[in-house]
Amino acid sequence: MWTKPLAALLLSCIARGGTAAANLFDDENEQVGVAAEAPTTHRTRAHYNLFDAPGEEEESERYTCKSIVAIAYSRRPVERRGEAVERGLKRLRKKKHSTDTRGDDDNEEEVGHHPEEGFVCELEGGNIAPIEATSEQLEEMRAALSNGTLISAVSTMEVDMFDVVEEDDELGGDDVGVSGWDTPPKSHSKSAKVPPGPIHLSSNSRRLVEHPQRRLNRLKGVKKLLVIRMTDSGGLEPPEDADYYSNKFFGTSGDTETPKAQIYGCSNGDMDLSPDFGHLNDKMTANGVLDVTIKSSLKKISTEDAWPLAQKEAEDILGCKLPYGCGADHVAFLMEDCHKGGCGWAAYAYIDWWPSVFVEEYGAHPAVVTHELGHNLNMAHSGWTGAPGIDQYGDHSCSMGNPYFTDYHDKICFNPAKNFQIANSGAWYDEKYVITLNMNSDTPYRELRFVGVAEYDKVAQYDSETNEDIAVVVKLETGSDVDFFVGFNRKTGQNSHNKLASDEVTIIEAGANGESYAQSWFTAGLAQGESHSFSKWAKTNEELVVKVVNIDTSEAPGYADVIIALGGATKSPTPVPTPAPGTSSPSISSSPSHAPIISPSMVPSVSPTLMPSTFPSGSPSRPPGISPTKKFSTKDKNANQKAKGIMYQMQAEEADVKIEKISFKTKDDKDTEVQVYFQLGAYESFPGGGMDSNDWEEPVFDDIPDRTSDGLREVVLDEVLTIPKGETASIQIVGKKEILYEEGDKEFATAYDTRDFKIFTGHSTKKSFEKKLKDADFVGEITYHTYTAKVTSTPSLSPSSSKLPTLPPNDDSTSPSMLPSNRPSSSPDDGNGGDDTPKEYDTPNVNDAGDNAKGIMFTITSKSKEVTITDLGIIGKDAKESDLWVYYQKGSYAAFDALNKNAWEEVLRKKVALVPGEIFNLKLDEDITIPAGEETVSVYVVSKKGVLYEKPSKNQFDIYAQNEDFEVRVGTTTKKEFQQFEKLAEFAGRFVYQTKG
Repeated sequence: MWTKPLAALLLSCIARGGTAAANLFDDENEQVGVAAEAPTTHRTRAHYNLFDAPGEEEESERYTCKSIVAIAYSRRPVERRGEAVERGLKRLRKKKHSTDTRGDDDNEEEVGHHPEEGFVCELEGGNIAPIEATSEQLEEMRAALSNGTLISAVSTMEVDMFDVVEEDDELGGDDVGVSGWDTPPKSHSKSAKVPPGPIHLSSNSRRLVEHPQRRLNRLKGVKKLLVIRMTDSGGLEPPEDADYYSNKFFGTSGDTETPKAQIYGCSNGDMDLSPDFGHLNDKMTANGVLDVTIKSSLKKISTEDAWPLAQKEAEDILGCKLPYGCGADHVAFLMEDCHKGGCGWAAYAYIDWWPSVFVEEYGAHPAVVTHELGHNLNMAHSGWTGAPGIDQYGDHSCSMGNPYFTDYHDKICFNPAKNFQIANSGAWYDEKYVITLNMNSDTPYRELRFVGVAEYDKVAQYDSETNEDIAVVVKLETGSDVDFFVGFNRKTGQNSHNKLASDEVTIIEAGANGESYAQSWFTAGLAQGESHSFSKWAKTNEELVVKVVNIDTSEAPGYADVIIALGGATKSPTPVPTPAPGTSSPSISSSPSHAPIISPSMVPSVSPTLMPSTFPSGSPSRPPGISPTKKFSTKDKNANQKAKGIMYQMQAEEADVKIEKISFKTKDDKDTEVQVYFQLGAYESFPGGGMDSNDWEEPVFDDIPDRTSDGLREVVLDEVLTIPKGETASIQIVGKKEILYEEGDKEFATAYDTRDFKIFTGHSTKKSFEKKLKDADFVGEITYHTYTAKVTSTPSLSPSSSKLPTLPPNDDSTSPSMLPSNRPSSSPDDGNGGDDTPKEYDTPNVNDAGDNAKGIMFTITSKSKEVTITDLGIIGKDAKESDLWVYYQKGSYAAFDALNKNAWEEVLRKKVALVPGEIFNLKLDEDITIPAGEETVSVYVVSKKGVLYEKPSKNQFDIYAQNEDFEVRVGTTTKKEFQQFEKLAEFAGRFVYQTKG
């Protein structure tokens, strides 16, 4: 037996620089392919003999791997990385490869340009052996993986196979090496070493032939996902129970922010994750989730040792061999935490294979799970070279950029490079809308209309209504294996949580011709009027320019008109006939789907152009009085001060100002939560001078802002903020990280005058509503449009549109009837077959409502008559005054983006003092009308202090209450307003309504 003290091992590793162990903490991104875990029973693998200890060489045999399988690691947020990682960073930070970093900055967020995957050797018997290699060989393997030469689970190579050598406990705690094991718990019995010199890859011919069909099969149809929740011998277990994870993965209790929903939505129904294992369902702990207990302690073994043990326990329970013998396509292993070695990752997955592993709470984070499934589906990370530095996770326009570590964000799809890769396998997108362009002297010019993947379901119908060339993804062929991919990053629906370059045209660089696993890099995000240029395109001396002429998101599908031109080429415009004297010019269609693509002469611009667009931002059908979208920038200002908050005032001048986005600078580029407050009026006149939270409504934005291509943080507002003509509004921006601003001359002095609005000098604050600091001028950008109301004669409202008086609460609380309480079944007719006498209906659970939530969403379905709801009665949690909102929308909330505020109509906003345990009637500002004939509407009630409801005994959308006029169905609660579905719920309260028909 051969052992070596840990200190000597690490020093030897650093001094020689020749083994994969030196890659353990190779860059601060911490997703390095070496998982840094100690083997089961504290054994060491024969790679320690690579240090050439005299007389310690082990015998080996030459062996051809069945395949080489790669592993990808996903880092935790910096502040969550373990002490073991930090210790490892201190030891090994100075031993970084020049190809992996720019400079020696200790910034934890700056990482290497090349992705850091690990590799394992798949053995013929089904086992796995970790691969040991020099750092040069690992870089060569990673480059081959990125350019498509090495195909995970297909390519193979010869290795020298060693038996694992037993070791005492002295070294076990900090064992290092390339890792990744297969199914059997004895998988560490072998270790594979790459022979000296360059790597020599070949292909498993059977796997190579199967690969295209296997890729297609992975991306289409119903895929069964098994979640294994592991408890160790000491009782260490994941933080939530099996039912919770079933809901978080599959939405079995009503959660809609799930990997299942995201994969289904982004694939437009082409792929679906299922928890249904047929005859095995009775053996599951919850739908799709199995609890197992292993006989080892997580404090003594690595996660790579732990999950095969959990797999074995699961196989014993299920009576079948995982994965495929049990019908599983993917298996996710959940465990309490990583305790052995460097644990700087949140999760990891085997590339183009079936297992993934999650620690701590990350298995409940849908974006993290979707990201790891992306690795299983052969997708690499999505990075950004300007993030700052080089960040292989920095492309937050893509799920493979690790954009979210929360349990309620997952609505973000994939970037154009990944979408091209998916389409290339024959899945998700019609090849008609996936275009490859070879821009050369023969084809120097092309006009295209891009539609975002989030609205792909509308492409076919839209295509039939327009004569434009429609594209979802365009590949710009360079003649090498590194190409560029263009798409429209529409922020809506399944992509509504996008964080970078929202509603902009994005350009992505990727290798492997975009056809297989390859790190991609965000290159540019272009707003309307902006362009990006490539010098000496495709070995020519010409410049290629991609210019965004027009973006219109006023109707679905939104689109972006783009011109791609080589060497300043232009399209010869069709002459417009000159009208004869006294005649009008040809008219322009008012249909936005037929808006012409404008073809100006192509003058290459700086990449990207940051000046406001000179092209119209909307289609010709923009309603009268509404201006094109405008952008005001303070780019000449010097942001030389910093604070956690800034408060300022704006005044609209000649028209209403409607703010769509607010962008600003932060101290650093790390993601941070930001709150934006908006209130009509000057904060100087507020009771608390703006420094009291009671002066303001709830934040209009409370999330992590997008990151723009020019380094700003961009708040895309859920609801347009309106400042009426001539009026003043106050805005407060507060972040957990410091916001940059310029010190102002005097508070309330005019800092900017755009002619559309004025911005006044405000002040900075230490924190939200805490301690005024300095006079401050806002620095950043405001995206907005103006509206000038057209004055017309308006007919007076008909009597039927006036509100009914509020009815008193129903005193008959002994036995709520399923028919309208205390109301006759027939009433005088209004002449239209209707009843102008208000009816009142209490749900049968008003005396049983004991649970409370900030929001409750449910549906109502009419019967034979039209139903108009005028008042809504709710039951409050306590008697405190509360802000309360009621929203409605036609159709079931399952059919639209229910957590997007813009998808709803607000019918009530009011501050009220509810009565605990009693129905409180609220007169709606706008009636809710449900057409006759089994039509459905969705209603969403939100109260900051909570609304009471009853837990249902039925499933979501089942009927739990009804009368002769309508049915009320089981709904769901939300954690906050438009945030995270939580539990199924029966609304408890009263409906005051009229019928017609």
